[in-house]
Amino acid sequence: MTALALAPRRWAGIPRARSPLALLVAVVLLAIAWQIGTIVSDGWVPSLDRIGAAVVANLTDPAIYGQMAITARRILIGFVAATAIGVALGFLMGLDRRVEAFFRPVVTMLLAIPDPVYIIVAILVLGTDESSGLIALILALIPFVVVIVHGAVRARERQLDEMSRVYKLGRWAYLTEVLGRQIAPALIVAARTCFAFSWKIVVLIEALSQPEGIGSQIYYSFRLLRSADMIALALIFIVLMRIVESAAFGFAERRLMGWSR
Repeated sequence: MTALALAPRRWAGIPRARSPLALLVAVVLLAIAWQIGTIVSDGWVPSLDRIGAAVVANLTDPAIYGQMAITARRILIGFVAATAIGVALGFLMGLDRRVEAFFRPVVTMLLAIPDPVYIIVAILVLGTDESSGLIALILALIPFVVVIVHGAVRARERQLDEMSRVYKLGRWAYLTEVLGRQIAPALIVAARTCFAFSWKIVVLIEALSQPEGIGSQIYYSFRLLRSADMIALALIFIVLMRIVESAAFGFAERRLMGWSR
């Protein structure tokens, strides 16, 4: 019994301890493979030193931070709107069968539509204004949030619902203390998924229809065949988004899931 109890603790620390070494090995192997690709392509694939120089040049350019701020604002608007609408609709679908019967085919259809289709239709119908891109972004993100939240609400413990009725809990107390705590992990997953898709789709929208933003700058470098600059911009933005995701959602996970530890 003691050995079984200690085994999870003994093994729990191994992945975390090895993760820095695994990351280092992966980075080294990727760098070697990239350099081989540079040699084989006869310079068409930019070398690591060219990419590094482009990264430094972009980081020292004040204009790039203004472009990042524009993209970040669009991501924030789309993420907040899609998460709020998706969570509310997921709750309603999970709690009311009539709402579920009405919206489920719509959500299924929206999930089947490729993301570029939202963008192209929004541009054709609404033009190339920033609002059309934001509408396309929100419509593309909502189904993912709805599916995750709806599944979590449907899988809730029904006996806790009966207990809430017996103790005559109010609607707000039930949503926050009973249902909310059960689906907290799903809410975090839904938010992470929404954020991960949001910045990828925003970059695509900017590349297709907007004159400003990181996506437009990446597309501009592509048009001028500045491959090193294009890769450098993408790397800077990817690293920034990963840092924001780890910081924001790590904090949210600790706050929402602290009661279970």
